[in-house]
Amino acid sequence: MITDLHAIVDTRLRSLVVYEAHGVLGDAAQTPSSDGPIDLHDDDHVHTLAVVDHLGYEDLVRFAPLAGGWQKRGFAVPLFLAPGELRRSLDAFPLEFSQIVARHVVVVGDDPFADNGVAERDVRRACETQVRSHLLHLREGFLEAAGDPRRVAELVAASALPLRALLANIAWLHGVNAHTSGELARFADETLHLDMKGLEPLLSSKRPAQLRELDAGAFFPAYLRAVEQLATLVDEWTR
Repeated sequence: MITDLHAIVDTRLRSLVVYEAHGVLGDAAQTPSSDGPIDLHDDDHVHTLAVVDHLGYEDLVRFAPLAGGWQKRGFAVPLFLAPGELRRSLDAFPLEFSQIVARHVVVVGDDPFADNGVAERDVRRACETQVRSHLLHLREGFLEAAGDPRRVAELVAASALPLRALLANIAWLHGVNAHTSGELARFADETLHLDMKGLEPLLSSKRPAQLRELDAGAFFPAYLRAVEQLATLVDEWTR
């Protein structure tokens, strides 16, 4: 991929970083400041952000035929941003970028986040919106499942990574660096005092496919209660 980027944008490539798609790494992962390899995995693809000067339509036309080859080699299509777009995107997508900022590895060029960060107030506001949306989605999805255990399991599995990312952001607002399943579970239990019976299956290192095989109906009521508790806690931020 790096060769492709250099071939098309050449010196306009400011930086290329690898980041995690949903904000949570496996328990074996190390932080960027630690020695040794960094295991960036959330799904089956490696996610990258390329900061490029003057990216135009012609560049996209040249990149388009390469996308299929990237995906076959395990790379998601890069997120392309110009430097100014990156700065303006931080407050528009605070949850997404707070996780990229916290957990990324520079592959080429300078760190694009060295002088760019996400404001706490923007993360707080986005968390309030996200937790309410998560709760409404669970309620609506459960009704749409119409009691079908398979569909409930799919609903729970699809919600696992967004839940982990949300908890990681709330932990950050509490001054806690929680990214692994164990760290998130401790934060949810010891700091937020949430109903862990419904959260433990989702905060494990299981992949979505494995979550679909669990009896989601057995812990869904506790999961829903935990998200309701979380929404209440977040609502108190504005009181």
